[in-house]
Amino acid sequence: MKNLKKILIKPILEFIEFVLFKLTKLLLNIIGFKNASLFGGYLFKILGPFTKYNKIIKTNMGSIFNNQKEIESLTLINFQQMGKTFFEFINLNNFKQNNLTIINEKYLQEIIQSKKSYIFISAHYGNWEITRNFLLDYGFELHTVYRHANNKLIDKEIQKIRKKPNAHFYKKGKESAKNMIKALKNNEYLAILIDQKDSSGSKINFFNKQAITNTGFASLALKYRTGICPVRSKRKKDGSFEIIVDKPIVFHDYENKSEVEITELIYKNYIEHWIKDDPTQWLWAHKRWS
Repeated sequence: MKNLKKILIKPILEFIEFVLFKLTKLLLNIIGFKNASLFGGYLFKILGPFTKYNKIIKTNMGSIFNNQKEIESLTLINFQQMGKTFFEFINLNNFKQNNLTIINEKYLQEIIQSKKSYIFISAHYGNWEITRNFLLDYGFELHTVYRHANNKLIDKEIQKIRKKPNAHFYKKGKESAKNMIKALKNNEYLAILIDQKDSSGSKINFFNKQAITNTGFASLALKYRTGICPVRSKRKKDGSFEIIVDKPIVFHDYENKSEVEITELIYKNYIEHWIKDDPTQWLWAHKRWS
């Protein structure tokens, strides 16, 4: 009887979630990208401290920072950034590219001219969806693995928002691995967020603490001799963004290292640097060190 109720109730709840998502999307489209961002930031800043993520963020920050007042202040701003990012994503198609400035565009030109496969790596920093859209609009054919939403109806809407002619998304699994390998063999490009926890991954040193991390991108880079290009977006105070492209890492720079050593090196030289540059812009709300 309980299973029957679950079977009957779950689709109803998912449909209600879907309707709320659609209504929210409609409202945000009406008020525009900038206002949606401001509203999301305000809402999350008010409600965030009453959620379970308040403790998670502070615990994570406590691994890096010692000043409790600083942690309290950074946490509130981080909630605000999360809210902006979430509401911006729902309204992503209304983002204007003239609200972007590019730092080190020359590296993108070098990658295009090389006519070789590259793995673009980034993190949950700034607005990572804008980072990927920028690369797509620049002309790169990008292949990305994603974790689908629990609600299938909402998941379909999310993929509609992300849809672009040169964007290829694959649900996490065996088929996604085959597609990513095929892309590299065809001298195309992968786009991967590398800062997620992965229980099947390897331990690396992240801010002098052990963190279980997916090293799959490094394994692919070694096997298919690709370049690696770190890139991120950084939110500015006026609501615009910088796209910052770091100097690409060519195969000969890491060919004698293991996948764990490559991952740890990139975390040390890039991810940690980005977070130190502005800790409020990184997504602290996942249990990274546990």
